[in-house]
Amino acid sequence: MRPRFSPAQERGLIVLVAIGIIASGLALFLPSLIRRGGIEVAPIELSRVKVLRPTFLATPPKVDINSAEIEELEKLPGIGPSKAAKIVEYRNEHGPFHSLDELDNVSGIGKAIIDKISELATCGE
Repeated sequence: MRPRFSPAQERGLIVLVAIGIIASGLALFLPSLIRRGGIEVAPIELSRVKVLRPTFLATPPKVDINSAEIEELEKLPGIGPSKAAKIVEYRNEHGPFHSLDELDNVSGIGKAIIDKISELATCGE
């Protein structure tokens, strides 16, 4: 036997789904209802509406490889203490990086690691 919602729970669920559809900016049109002529489709204009992006969707700040210390560089995937130290050493000897691809010049860092960190790191851009 399938558990069933009470009528009040069903109505509540329908309201929650409707709120989600409206809040997301999507619209649900059932062709069978539109053909009957009982529904008029028109856009809804809202003013002074503030949409907040949930913090779990926010992108973390990028690590600037030209100013980050060893501890901060270690937070990048594939970069441990020794590779982070090599990045700082290379930066001190050769000056700032102009692109992430220049990390290929650092011993122990190759294209695979650069691809892993490309969305998480920047060089002061």
